[in-house]
Amino acid sequence: MDLDPYVVLAHWLDNTPLADRTDEDYDTEVRDWIAYAGRHVWTAQPADVARWANRARAERTIARRVSSVRGFYAHAQKLNPAQHNPALKQLRPDVTALPPGRPPLDPPTTALFVSALDRYRGPQPERARALGYLILGIEHLRAHQAVALDLADLVREQHRHTARVELKGGGTRFLEVPPATVLAVNDYLPHRKTRAPDSTDETGPLLTSNNGRRLDGHTTPTTILRAVAATHPLLAELGTAITSDALAATPSPWPLATRATRATEPDTP
Repeated sequence: MDLDPYVVLAHWLDNTPLADRTDEDYDTEVRDWIAYAGRHVWTAQPADVARWANRARAERTIARRVSSVRGFYAHAQKLNPAQHNPALKQLRPDVTALPPGRPPLDPPTTALFVSALDRYRGPQPERARALGYLILGIEHLRAHQAVALDLADLVREQHRHTARVELKGGGTRFLEVPPATVLAVNDYLPHRKTRAPDSTDETGPLLTSNNGRRLDGHTTPTTILRAVAATHPLLAELGTAITSDALAATPSPWPLATRATRATEPDTP
């Protein structure tokens, strides 16, 4: 069964909850791929995807290209189960091992940003503060890992709190949560938006959107954090440049008495 690739693309984007910027990026990349593949779009092989993706120089761009095309073909398989997916997972570079796109904040700027989080009164201020405290407070926590946290992933262990964090290659590890971060999350919970079946007061994602769904981890955290920075008079320039990766690379302003627990559970499928 031949499918119109542009119809498949439109159907995929219309039926997949993505942030506006992610939606635009995926649309741009897949359209470029369709034009590149031409009449071979449904018979393309992994080598074809690799050649196209590697026309970009930056590994993060290559990773985005492979992810975009992989999602496109995964949706096509729902419409035509016989369709294969040439955008193999191993074609995507491991961008988690790359340095962040922006340098970490220095201690004075970190203090100003924490102040901005505490003072922020924009949309869902308690959620913005919890997000910032999670990324800053938990050692090396990336935005997509913060967004992936469920309520059940926050664990109290005697006199400390830990968070069960998903690893990109599978499995989890437990990281200690500083008291300041615990308090910020507790302040947010009474204001957390829920809507069954995606979330309830006791279950579902920790950080939710206005409709009670999990936030998009690619662009939403950076958008929120930039909005916070933009409200502080001494962080005007940072408001347009800060990234969640930069915060993840920033030393925690709330150092722990003990190091984070790094026990890794077996890989999950």
